Amino acid sequence: MKARRSKTVILVAVAALLAAAVAAPANAADYERQTSNENGVRVDVVPREVEKGKTARFEIRLNTHSVALSQDLKTVSVLETDSGSVLRPEQWEGSGPGGHHRRGVLYFSALPSDTGEVTLTIKDIAGVPERTFRWKVE
Repeated sequence: MKARRSKTVILVAVAALLAAAVAAPANAADYERQTSNENGVRVDVVPREVEKGKTARFEIRLNTHSVALSQDLKTVSVLETDSGSVLRPEQWEGSGPGGHHRRGVLYFSALPSDTGEVTLTIKDIAGVPERTFRWKVE
């Protein structure tokens, strides 16, 4: 009798966890990598945290074999929301200017609660005026 009750409790707990997982809002794992490959420079961007009311974080990788990657990513990047907010990066945690391969995480302040979509724009890399990347915010 006791074993049967324990099994029932375990099954109910597992069902509750599964239901919570299905109902959970989108997280970084739900956001796809986006790529811009122009003028010999490939820029890959993956959102690591994009939630209303939380700091927005994007993993960025730049790769080339033809030009030096000397841009300050805090200076050439901006995050805009569909509600009109324009956010400047607060921090770049990653490789410094120079070289042919760079990677790191770009941090922005918390997204406003009315955000439905974000657009990350990175300017002036390898003569490309703007590279834009968009994601819906759940």
